[in-house]
Amino acid sequence: MADEREEGWKNGATSPEVALAGASRAEADAYLRKQREFLDFQIEEMKREDKLRHWSLVVHHVGDVMKLAFEVAVATILVAVVVLIVSAVWTAAHDDGLVIDAFKVPPDMAARGLTGDVVAASLLDRVTALQDATDSSRAPSTYSSNWGNDIKVEIPNTGISISEAYRYLAGWLGGQTHISGEVFHTESGIALNVRVSGNAATEIDGRESNLKTMLTRAAEGVYRQTQPYRYAIYLTSHDRNAEEEVVLRELALNGSAEDRPWAYSVWAFNALNAGNNAEMLRRGKKAVELQPLLGDAQNNLALFEGSLSHPEQMVAASRAAVRDFTGPGAHFSSPHAARVITLESLANVDEAMGDYADAVAQYGKVLNETDFEGSHWLAVRLASVDAALAHDVANSRQILGGAPDSDLLILCCTSFGWQPPNFDMPQFRQFTALDDWRDGLRDIKTMMSVPHAATDKPQGEIDAFPNVVTQVWPMLALAQAKTGDIAAARVTLNRTPHDCYTCLVVRGQIAAMTGDDKQAEDWFGRAIAFAPSIPFAYSEWGAMLISKGDYDAAIAKFTLANQKGPHFADPLEMWGEALIAKNRSDLALAKFEDANKYAPNWGRLHMKWGEALGYDGRKDEARAQYRIASTLDLSTPDKAELARDVRM
Repeated sequence: MADEREEGWKNGATSPEVALAGASRAEADAYLRKQREFLDFQIEEMKREDKLRHWSLVVHHVGDVMKLAFEVAVATILVAVVVLIVSAVWTAAHDDGLVIDAFKVPPDMAARGLTGDVVAASLLDRVTALQDATDSSRAPSTYSSNWGNDIKVEIPNTGISISEAYRYLAGWLGGQTHISGEVFHTESGIALNVRVSGNAATEIDGRESNLKTMLTRAAEGVYRQTQPYRYAIYLTSHDRNAEEEVVLRELALNGSAEDRPWAYSVWAFNALNAGNNAEMLRRGKKAVELQPLLGDAQNNLALFEGSLSHPEQMVAASRAAVRDFTGPGAHFSSPHAARVITLESLANVDEAMGDYADAVAQYGKVLNETDFEGSHWLAVRLASVDAALAHDVANSRQILGGAPDSDLLILCCTSFGWQPPNFDMPQFRQFTALDDWRDGLRDIKTMMSVPHAATDKPQGEIDAFPNVVTQVWPMLALAQAKTGDIAAARVTLNRTPHDCYTCLVVRGQIAAMTGDDKQAEDWFGRAIAFAPSIPFAYSEWGAMLISKGDYDAAIAKFTLANQKGPHFADPLEMWGEALIAKNRSDLALAKFEDANKYAPNWGRLHMKWGEALGYDGRKDEARAQYRIASTLDLSTPDKAELARDVRM
């Protein structure tokens, strides 16, 4: 049997096969049972080992996870600590706040409750009140030293704490402005010493009963030293003009690079109030030169140029202001101020181009914004003027609210100090829009009889305002001429300069009224040379030519006026009238339709439109236009003409 097994192995048989070779049936069954038992045992053992291996893997995995979690937690804590330290260092390095340290006070005052903490807190209240009373368009980030609303009283702690550590860190790295001081007894009462960031102390003497007043003076001293521009604005808004002049002059000439353009721009108003137009323009232009992206400076320069009736320069500065407020210079101004002044600048350009309807719309947007430095008052007044110039007298009256000019005179001056009187004269414009020059003359004389009382200035000083010279005198002269007093008109015009666009145009109008066509053409030509982009001189020149029956030449001027001011309705309407006179009513219809886009409530426009339709044989459409005209404001002659046309 052994030989058989050996032979089997040699032939490649497996061990069970060899073992079973030659075995009996019983032996083979027994052998197989043992093999099965052995295999079952191995399988169970492998299952146990597999479970143990899985458990070991789970434990190992959990251990790895816990180790990782621990490492992550430690790393997170370390990162948080680093971030906290870096944040604290960064915050401390950029801490530009105002810190008022506890004052030193005599023991007897402290015993009565007037401790150093109380004095510091009282000073803080007064500095905060000054800050709240200062309304400026300037963005806080543009100040060379800005603590904004970060004003606090700081009481040192004993020992070491996080707050003490930060205090030392901010003092080391930051730009905090520290206010310190002391109160001490004198022979006559008490003295209050206040020093800013270690500088020499300012001493204020008084009695203990006047400590509140002394603290107010101290707060103003702190404000002047730490925030000179804001302090100047505070002074202007409280009619302390002499003090303001000193602060602005020093800041403009010797201030920081950040403060100088702002100071020059506001300092220019002092020259305006003094009637020094050349210095006003010099300072305004200097502000723009120092910072061309400063929208406020561009806007103020536009105001100065406009007050002198320099419309070409005013439009350029207003457009630059819009560019700066909405573009590269936006960060110089607060967002609210930038929105309001941008709308006002857009309206300025509209007015210079005769687009009165859009100017009214811009002022409507101003009224939807929170009031900024009297913006609502100005928006109501100027929108009323523009509505009247758009020949919408009813809307002009509604905007103004029906209040007489004398009741709305110079509220800007009594409210804001530095703003000049505004003499745009809405009621005068309402009268003259309807050719009521007699009431217009009465209105302008009434207005000029009271402004000195409203401003506490002598009448001579009021007369020196550029607004009076370039707005009031030309309109007064025109009203005098329109009511037949040519001699008085010439006397009034002699008070106006030759670099005033409105004055030149009015000189041309009055020369035309007296039949001196050559002189009129000369004045209109000079106005055009002075401001070639402005449409009014072209339009008035065309009106003179219509009155002379030179319709082709008139149309040539209206064409130029329309090119300069595409949304100016007057030259379009007169162009239509010239075409009617040339028996080209068919062509006039298009001009009236265009004019209607920009002055839809102009009664005379609809009346002439109806006339052109009638000549063109379109009777029903003519009647419709006459009906519209009958519901709108018309001058007395226009009412008579409309009644005649309707009968025909």
